[in-house]
Amino acid sequence: MFYNYYRDEGSEYNECTARGACSITPKMSSLQEVLIIFLRQISFYALMLNKMEEDISQISDMVVESLAGLISTTDYTDEQLLGLVGKQYALLVKTKRQYLQMCKNKDISCKEIKFGLEVTPQTTLTEIISQGEKLVIDKFNQMSASQRNLYEILLAVIKSVCANIISLKDNNNQNDENAKTVVLKGLDLLNHSKFSESRVKSKIKELVKADENLLKEIGDFQRKIFGQIKEVKVSHSTEIGKAILVAGGGLSELYHLLEATENKEVDVYTHGDLLIAHAFENFSKFKNLKGHYGSCSEKCILDFATFPGAILLTRNSSQNIEYLYRGRLFTTEKFKPQGVVQIVNNDFRKVIKSALEAKGFAKGQKRDFENVGFDTEILKGELNRIFEKFTNNEIEKLVIIGIANHSRQQENYFKTLSRHLPEKTLVISFSYNLDYKDTLTINVGNNVAIVYEILTYLFGMIPKSSDRVSIFVTKCDAGSISKIIALKENGAKNVYLSNCAPNVINPSVQATLEDAYGIKTTADPEHDAKKL
Repeated sequence: MFYNYYRDEGSEYNECTARGACSITPKMSSLQEVLIIFLRQISFYALMLNKMEEDISQISDMVVESLAGLISTTDYTDEQLLGLVGKQYALLVKTKRQYLQMCKNKDISCKEIKFGLEVTPQTTLTEIISQGEKLVIDKFNQMSASQRNLYEILLAVIKSVCANIISLKDNNNQNDENAKTVVLKGLDLLNHSKFSESRVKSKIKELVKADENLLKEIGDFQRKIFGQIKEVKVSHSTEIGKAILVAGGGLSELYHLLEATENKEVDVYTHGDLLIAHAFENFSKFKNLKGHYGSCSEKCILDFATFPGAILLTRNSSQNIEYLYRGRLFTTEKFKPQGVVQIVNNDFRKVIKSALEAKGFAKGQKRDFENVGFDTEILKGELNRIFEKFTNNEIEKLVIIGIANHSRQQENYFKTLSRHLPEKTLVISFSYNLDYKDTLTINVGNNVAIVYEILTYLFGMIPKSSDRVSIFVTKCDAGSISKIIALKENGAKNVYLSNCAPNVINPSVQATLEDAYGIKTTADPEHDAKKL
């Protein structure tokens, strides 16, 4: 049984389609723009200090943490939001003072940029947001529509790089200083009200390359820390007993939690993109890692609401928990939502205590297994055979389907697409198990670093620039824009992006991706199949 087949007909509403859980409140959206104003000005002064050979590692760390936090956490109280603004304002003041002092010490003239916001201890959140909105409107009024959209694309790619910097740091406790500098330079570009589109595209290209390098590093360290990938059957059943659910994609956090619960009477279940953990050999030693719970990856209100134990939200997991009971929710995020308990330095005692006090599963429920992972040598053999058939024209078209967003609409799209594909077409799917005769399905549980490794091997033989290769980027999230631009920058000709929800990727931004990069948007599956 494959990943997306473990779903009831009504599980579509497990996603953010129910109750509008995908949406970001206008207040949070406006505040994000205010925070970007702070962060881009902090970046300007940090880069100036860097030119003076000052250590800016702590400043860049805070900038990256803040941007990564904007991806995943959208559920704050006014008090928390004001506190978040206060922290960024304090960092800006500190960084600027440090720069001005260095200029004075070196007796050189300083460059300053206008702050634009009037902030005092008495300034309210509403006043800050109002000022920020006006500055953003003034800035956007000086740009063309395509410039505004490139601005949004640049910001999306910056966020993707930040998320991967955090992921790499969580895995190996090391920073990629070059990637952090690229982020600061990208943010600094946003300080200019007038900039050429070619300059923005050049900066986007630089950031996309940094993102690729981070993915490779993440993949390398995943293997080093968690062992090799193998093909396993993952249970979707539950067992009687106390339990903890770990959601998101934080493999390191899951591993540390399993170490902490190894001798406790608490079972652990994965959720969302942590499905792949079961395929890493070093996770198999934990007997209390029982299986995978739920049927979607993000914003899964129903999954969380029905789980009878503690829930740990790993970093950058983009969960919407507005409607959930907070007493048993925990997170390792640096910026935690209200009512969620923050876990610091992998001290999971509160999580374990909460799980032991919860009712747990009163009775187990039997469900089917799911195939996850792969045998590396067997997979390489399969890819080698595809290369031979492609070279000999036994395969005339190669269609690659990326990781899933777990929506019924998208699943139906690819099922319909497969029924209308041209003859001699082979499909490599990292998500949907299609009812199509020539399909190689590789279930990696939405782990982008592993997909990157596999495609790097494949494209070492088959050029992605071939007219006979079509690639579908299927998951709409903070990193999708970066990944799809990377494909185009590396020569891929036929690249499709799913028709994403407007709150994830604005339709006008999606149109600019098509105009500026030649990226196509999926439409009618039968029509798209004919275009192939």
